[in-house]
Amino acid sequence: MDGQEDQGVTFVTLYARIVHELSKNPRMAQESLARRLDVTMRTVQRHLTELEREGYIRVARERKPYTYEIAWDRPLPYFDQLTVGMFRPETLENLASARSQT
Repeated sequence: MDGQEDQGVTFVTLYARIVHELSKNPRMAQESLARRLDVTMRTVQRHLTELEREGYIRVARERKPYTYEIAWDRPLPYFDQLTVGMFRPETLENLASARSQT
């Protein structure tokens, strides 16, 4: 990822990053998503298929780009107290803002 500052350790998976990007633009084309995340198209396709299979997203395929709907209330595995909703853009922005104030 050329030109970006090293931000240290990040525990957010590519799945979470995809959900976050789709929450900001539910009609983002897979090619645009791949460029934005600096991964291959095939990687994005594989992750989207898995997210849909597991019930984290629903895909409306009537026209391209597809429209993605996120299951915000879906629990995260291994973290009983957390749901997908924590990856909403405003939630992450609030966390980052609170962190910078400390």
